[in-house]
Amino acid sequence: MDNSILAVDFGNITTRALMIDLVEGVYRLVAVADERTTGGFPISDVGVSFKRVTDQLMRNTGRRYLANDGRVITPEQPDRSGVDVFIATASIGRPLRTVLIGLMPDMSITSALRAAAGTYVEIVDVISLDDLRAAQDQLNTIILAHPDLIFIAGGTEGGATEPVLELARLARLALSLMGTNTNVLYAGNGALAPQINELFENVATVFFANNVRPSLDGEKLGGAQEQLARAFDSFTERRGLGFDDIGYMSRVGVLPTAQSYHTIVSYLGKTAGRGGVLAVDIGSAVSTLSASVRGHTATSIRTDLGIGHSVRSVIDAVGIDAVRMWIPFYASDDEIVGYALNKTLRPGSIPETQRGLYLEHALLRAALSGLLCAARPTWTPDQALDDLSETLPYFERIIGAGASLTGTGVSAMTVMLLLDALQPVGVVNLQADPNALIPALGALARINAEAVVQVLDASGLENLCTCVNLSGIPHKGRAAVQVSITSVASGETEKFTVQGGDLWVYPLSLGVPARVRISVVGRGLSIGGKRRLKLDVDGGTAGLMIDARGRPLPLAISLKAMSVQIPEWYAQVTGDPVFEIPPEWLVPPVIEPDIATVTDRRKAQSDRVLSVLGESDSAASSKSRGRLFGRRVKESMPAEGEAESDEDDLRNLLS
Repeated sequence: MDNSILAVDFGNITTRALMIDLVEGVYRLVAVADERTTGGFPISDVGVSFKRVTDQLMRNTGRRYLANDGRVITPEQPDRSGVDVFIATASIGRPLRTVLIGLMPDMSITSALRAAAGTYVEIVDVISLDDLRAAQDQLNTIILAHPDLIFIAGGTEGGATEPVLELARLARLALSLMGTNTNVLYAGNGALAPQINELFENVATVFFANNVRPSLDGEKLGGAQEQLARAFDSFTERRGLGFDDIGYMSRVGVLPTAQSYHTIVSYLGKTAGRGGVLAVDIGSAVSTLSASVRGHTATSIRTDLGIGHSVRSVIDAVGIDAVRMWIPFYASDDEIVGYALNKTLRPGSIPETQRGLYLEHALLRAALSGLLCAARPTWTPDQALDDLSETLPYFERIIGAGASLTGTGVSAMTVMLLLDALQPVGVVNLQADPNALIPALGALARINAEAVVQVLDASGLENLCTCVNLSGIPHKGRAAVQVSITSVASGETEKFTVQGGDLWVYPLSLGVPARVRISVVGRGLSIGGKRRLKLDVDGGTAGLMIDARGRPLPLAISLKAMSVQIPEWYAQVTGDPVFEIPPEWLVPPVIEPDIATVTDRRKAQSDRVLSVLGESDSAASSKSRGRLFGRRVKESMPAEGEAESDEDDLRNLLS
């Protein structure tokens, strides 16, 4: 029986390990550990961080996990060493470069793209029957792309065969000419599976999945996503970095972290009420957003919206104005790009100044907003969301992950960043996943679904708060909401008035129940379409919050107003005094060189050089200024015995 489970997730910055075990007959998360990932220079071996994180876990639990040869001890031994199951997930490194081949852009191609969105795939080119390029150009495209995977789809069940085979032959020819180890995934008409297998025999490893578009009006993505995970596992083993050993020890190989998000959000969406579930992971190089909306789950991955390795590409993806709109002071393009470049060089660093904190959080909000805009069209496959300015659909649970979100040090600040970028409506339960529990549980779901359910039910995620979000545009400084909070334990009641434009935080301790009554008093305002609410809530690490700023979020337009607005929000969620933006931060810096000072400095430098060379009188200085290596310098050589000292002085002066 799988009683004890070790799960390790390899991120670009951090490697996290979790120990899940049976406690009084129920699965519980019993220990966590984290270390810096060693997949990059100079070690380039994730096995080192794997050993470090398991050693830390051993110190925390008093339990040995690795044998003398460095492999995980399985199954669990009578002396409680080892574990019954070891699973591994990863988001480190570049995605699979993939060429997608299908019949119709609005059918098999579209379904294949949705399937690929759930793993680390970069679609480098798409070839279909509507492609106007000549066959030779299509062939060159595949060869020059150097893909890690060719994804072939097309043909409904009982439908087209010859067009699919013709495209597959094109891929076969390209692979034979490339001579590289490229995998093939086939998820088209099932009747062609034997012919596809024969076609690519001895040329490539072929993964077979159920048809992603078995009928004109239906799609099945699960099989293709599972085989994409296998292709990802094969890819991680081939690229080295120690993943070959990790994959060999893991019960399910090395699975992509993003697929775990899809699995867990899909489960949570089925157990939710009338609202949906959204989980977002802002990583260093890769960001993932998975949403369950009205029974449909969609996962989107962006390799250009991270807050670390790929933070510079955030500016290219969303535009520099999308970053600047969150900065409460004047910041030039050079300053914003410079901060992003420095963060790219040191992706694990944290802001050291207040100005740096604002820049970091501006990039984070821009990345999260950009990820949301890219993901929204996939939430409703039967209806395009062309107007992304509409308010967010109702989500009753939002989960944030990634060190940039969960490592702020203040839970309420994490909530504020999520609220700013996502702008949810109605009453939302906000949670965080600081220990990478979702990647572990998503992989574990393939082996032990019971353990997944029990760990989630046991509040394995961090409960941040219940947040009540006001829709409409409230008047700043005027009463917007009246709140009555009654403690379940003592029966005492407190009443408050929340002003428009404020982020109001009530310190309701973690797990403490309370009854809350809310009345909206401002005109044109509501909470999810209602003006009165009665709620039974439990406190979180950020207490209870009311976002009375309105929807859509009324960001200040002028820089002066923003310099007041944003610091106020930070002060409201942290409880710290308001940081007043210095007046000089609000205007571009003016650099006016002092001509007199520059001239004096040059004259002094010239005199010093001439003095070193033995000619310090004012006449010689006047003649020689501006031509230190001219004729006069050559004629005034230092005396013998002083050459070495004088030359050193000159070298030091000019260095």
